[in-house]
Amino acid sequence: MARPCKDDTRYFSRPLSDADRAILMAAGCGDISAGFREVLAVYADLWHAGFRPGDDPLLFLNENDSYLNS
Repeated sequence: MARPCKDDTRYFSRPLSDADRAILMAAGCGDISAGFREVLAVYADLWHAGFRPGDDPLLFLNENDSYLNS
């Protein structure tokens, strides 16, 4: 059973799968830490555009194409 989350967490440590590592390295141009920050920045932008957990990302992007391209 996982520990409950805390909103004052300062460090986030978890094993990365090969796919996770590849995504973070691509997002950060070879730097996993920069990739993690980039993924967080992209998620923040999507959140502000109305994306929420459980939404289908492709459907969301298709429905909001004009908003996201402005």
